[in-house]
Amino acid sequence: MNIQQLRYVIAVANSGSFREASKKLFITQPSLSNGIKELEAEVKISLFTRTNRGAYLTEEGKEFLAGAEKIIEQMELFENRYHNQEVSDTFSIASQHYDFLGTLVAELLAETSASIKKFRIHETTTGTVIEDVRNFYSEIGLIYLNEHNRAGIKRYLEQAELDYFAVGDFQTHIFLGKQHPLAEQKEIRLTELVGYPQVRFTQDGSNFPYFAEDLVEIPEQEQVIYTSDRGTLVNILTATDAYASGSGLVIGPAKEVIRLIPLAESPSNTFYIIHSRKRPLSPVAQQFIKKFQQIIK
Repeated sequence: MNIQQLRYVIAVANSGSFREASKKLFITQPSLSNGIKELEAEVKISLFTRTNRGAYLTEEGKEFLAGAEKIIEQMELFENRYHNQEVSDTFSIASQHYDFLGTLVAELLAETSASIKKFRIHETTTGTVIEDVRNFYSEIGLIYLNEHNRAGIKRYLEQAELDYFAVGDFQTHIFLGKQHPLAEQKEIRLTELVGYPQVRFTQDGSNFPYFAEDLVEIPEQEQVIYTSDRGTLVNILTATDAYASGSGLVIGPAKEVIRLIPLAESPSNTFYIIHSRKRPLSPVAQQFIKKFQQIIK
């Protein structure tokens, strides 16, 4: 049994056929089929049921796949940890959900297209951003800290052996559709939001309250709508009297259909870049940080 055979099993399981898997792996179908047959003979189980419509995992195959995926995941973590970022042609960033991220990466792509062939932008939950950087899937992560979550998150970052530094401050803004009753105000007080539905980004099933991404939380909130997609959030705002909270740094198409109104007497928030202590930031990561600081200013 070897790593390559485990990758074969995962590819066939994900593709549903030997033909499609061989294309993705850039090998011939007979080579793939023989590799899995040799593995099945070695472990003395049948991993796939082969039919004219495709290949399906057996019950024993499902159990084998779960173990294979864990091994490959650990192998990739190991490779990522010791991969020389200085000569890499990939760049990955994990971030909470921010509208400006797409525009920022597009500008970066235009400037680095000759040297960077693969960009990965992972917009996800706060906890996953930290774990993504900790496990070397992303070189840097972008999160915010304020008086409510700073102590808890910094403690978690220390445990994860991640460095972090501030890159700019921002004021909490309330996001509303243009039809919202509060849409014409110059600022909004927290008490004025009571009674309106709130749209929040879905977070991990974590017991850590400081992992929450949303900047506003009203204990007596009557209705909360959870989503993991920025587009869905904007669509809900434009069609209802719901509200959301965010940085106010909106530079994409969403700015044309929603109102961004400062929250009165809101605490100061700070964007932070997080990264591994175990390797220096690559030139493209430094370039991203510089461009981000320019946007904030």
